[in-house]
Amino acid sequence: MRFTLILAGLFLFSLNFTSAQKNDPTLFTVDGQAVPASEFSYIYSKNNRDDADFSESSLREYLDLYTKFKLKVREAYAMRLDTVIALKTELDGYRKQLAESYLTDKEITDRLVKEAYDRMQKDVHVAHIMVKIGSATNPADTLAAFNKIQAIYKRLQNKEDWNTVAKSDSEDTGSKDNGGDIGFITAILPSGFYSFETAAYTTPAGTYSAPIRTNIGYHIVKVLGDRPARGEMEVSHILLRVKADNSDDASVKARIDALHKSILGGEKFEDVARKSSEDKQTAERGGFIGTMAINQFDKNFEEAAFALKADGDISAPVRTKIGWHIIRRVRLRPMLAFDAAKKKLETQIAKDERISDARKSMVARIKKEAGYTIDQNVYNQFVDQVGPDLQTYRWQVPKIESATILTLGPDTYTNIDFGNYIRNNARTRMSLPKGTANKEIVDKVFEDFVNEKALYYEEKNLVNKYPEFKSLMREYEEGILLFEATKINVWDKASKDSVGLAAFHEAHKMNYMWDERIEIATATLDSAHMSSMPTIKKWAAKKPLSVVKEKAAKKGIPLEVSSRIYQKEEKLPEGITWTQGLKVDLPDGKGFMSVEKLIPPTPKSLDEARGYVIADYQDQLEKEWVASLQKKYPVSVNEDVLMSLVKK
Repeated sequence: MRFTLILAGLFLFSLNFTSAQKNDPTLFTVDGQAVPASEFSYIYSKNNRDDADFSESSLREYLDLYTKFKLKVREAYAMRLDTVIALKTELDGYRKQLAESYLTDKEITDRLVKEAYDRMQKDVHVAHIMVKIGSATNPADTLAAFNKIQAIYKRLQNKEDWNTVAKSDSEDTGSKDNGGDIGFITAILPSGFYSFETAAYTTPAGTYSAPIRTNIGYHIVKVLGDRPARGEMEVSHILLRVKADNSDDASVKARIDALHKSILGGEKFEDVARKSSEDKQTAERGGFIGTMAINQFDKNFEEAAFALKADGDISAPVRTKIGWHIIRRVRLRPMLAFDAAKKKLETQIAKDERISDARKSMVARIKKEAGYTIDQNVYNQFVDQVGPDLQTYRWQVPKIESATILTLGPDTYTNIDFGNYIRNNARTRMSLPKGTANKEIVDKVFEDFVNEKALYYEEKNLVNKYPEFKSLMREYEEGILLFEATKINVWDKASKDSVGLAAFHEAHKMNYMWDERIEIATATLDSAHMSSMPTIKKWAAKKPLSVVKEKAAKKGIPLEVSSRIYQKEEKLPEGITWTQGLKVDLPDGKGFMSVEKLIPPTPKSLDEARGYVIADYQDQLEKEWVASLQKKYPVSVNEDVLMSLVKK
């Protein structure tokens, strides 16, 4: 919430802004602290947008706002708000979020996005031979599956027939009888299948790939052909179901033919779907299914749908496993241009295994730039002393003499640091198969340790490597500090200073006026006492209804009286006008309304106008605060630099 307000109210730089260069002249100073012309010019343009005409009057007006902003920031530092732990923690959180966008190898990410987009332009017809991995955590199972797929690959290279091998040895029971044919696929495949996707899109048609591994096993992928991507299409359908034994297929076919004929004769598809479709989920929507892509529906359904040439076309009856359909093409969704699709693809890829390539590349670059070194002797000694309990919660860091094990630039880490990392990451060391050698476990955890420290090293150096990161972090910090300083000096003070608030209201109460109002009272009797109504009206002709109610109570008459005050702009009940003493009978005859009082304009009480009073009091406090800061911190504007920004 705080940062949303900061962004809405402050002058934040975009990631493209580069801070002032050496030749960037100073526009103004606050207590001797310089603000460059480029900073002001960029912010002026960003916040004024189309109205940024760079006229002298416009620049001076904005300069006044910006100098006040900088005065408040200067005071926030004087209040030492930058040392408050909660605010420092909040800023660290923003820094980590912002750093994430930098802690990726952008070049590789862009390549992956472009690769995915290019692949999405075509569907690839593939077959595969698969060997499942019994247990991914059991090295013996993995090795057995690897050896089996290698043996199959060798047989294929020795010219054995693909279909014969697939039928005899593939462990994909859904496709083996078809020679491993799984139909057309399109990018992007689910996470864990990037290697399969890559094999499908890079293997020449008519040939097969070397063995590749996915989340479910090892595969050899054969490419049978390709076609332009079908993309996505919005479709509707009418369904008549056929019994599982197909005994009513002919009669259902006759009925679907009749429906098809009626649509061709002019009956609306949607009306027929609502009356006759046996797909209850879509019938009430006129048969509308939604968006379909390849491999989501029965193959016959898909082929018929994508064969339709234009929006609004309908198919001839189509048989699928569940019955007969008539399909209507609602809208073919065109493939987005790269720039339009890029953002969505970046989001998809960020959640996919392929992004690990970018992260690995970046870590390798960081290590190279930082002068990454390992003391192998210290590392080997550590491995020798980890003990037998490494895969239990009982494991403790060995009692060893501290020695540097890892160096990344100026950062050094000891064997004790690494030991503490192992202890705190029990999940990693305990997730490996029981009985895994200590060396293998330590190697795995050390890789994670190095990667974490490399990313930490890079994060610390972002302010030095990227001027725009430094600028934005400064703006985040100033925004957080300004928010807190304003909260202390204005917002909290206005809401907590009851004496000051009351005095402000008293001095300005004519600013918070009620307009002319009218009080309308309603008198009603129950059915059992309606005979008393003439008497009640007679009393009400001379006395207010509040008095009449008391008099009626003394006579044992249960008169109900309610009243409401209407504002000038509100609509009055039927028959009521701004006339003192006017009486109007209720439509049901059980009572009447009375104009009890015309109330002239009067000041609102503090409670009645509290929200408005607090807001105005805050404005006054802020003006007083700024005035005091202007006296406390001198502001000096370089007129020559200001005039150089003016566009005549």
